[in-house]
Amino acid sequence: MKLIRDIQRLVGTFELHRKLRQVNRHKRIHNFTTARSAGLIFACRDEEEFEAVKEFKQFLESEAIETSVLGFVDDKEIPDHYLLRTGFNFFCKKDLKWSHTPGVPFVNDFSRKPFDILFDLSLEDRFPLKYILKLSPASYKIGRLVTHKEYDLMIDIEKESSITFLIEQIRHYLSIIHSKNIFE
Repeated sequence: MKLIRDIQRLVGTFELHRKLRQVNRHKRIHNFTTARSAGLIFACRDEEEFEAVKEFKQFLESEAIETSVLGFVDDKEIPDHYLLRTGFNFFCKKDLKWSHTPGVPFVNDFSRKPFDILFDLSLEDRFPLKYILKLSPASYKIGRLVTHKEYDLMIDIEKESSITFLIEQIRHYLSIIHSKNIFE
């Protein structure tokens, strides 16, 4: 079984690297004042995390930032109570191809949107979310402190590993960042 999963992951990684050649990304630092659009990706593990993401989405929209949210449910089916949430799209294991890459059109559309900021609120590495993150042409990518270099801003949440704390830290740091662009 492990051999099959390893082969699936290898095929998915190969597909990702092939698609990465087509991604044209213009890095730019944004804060809550300069951003006009934002994408949120997260692994939806429970109702508490969902509520934290929902509140963050409402905050961003109160700052006049158009926000799209994409959640991954690490299960065969999406629980019914997530399906009726407006402004949220969810995908699950049955929406993945054999290579563990997303296979539904709305996920691929999300990964191609040129957001000003893409927030990765996942607390663990999940290949489908990493796939979306890497393919995104978002100007500014923010997530938790990890070893790979996909983010332009990494937040250390080792002290308290929760979505609530991560969002709290993101709000703190983005509110003090002035947008003088060092990427340009």
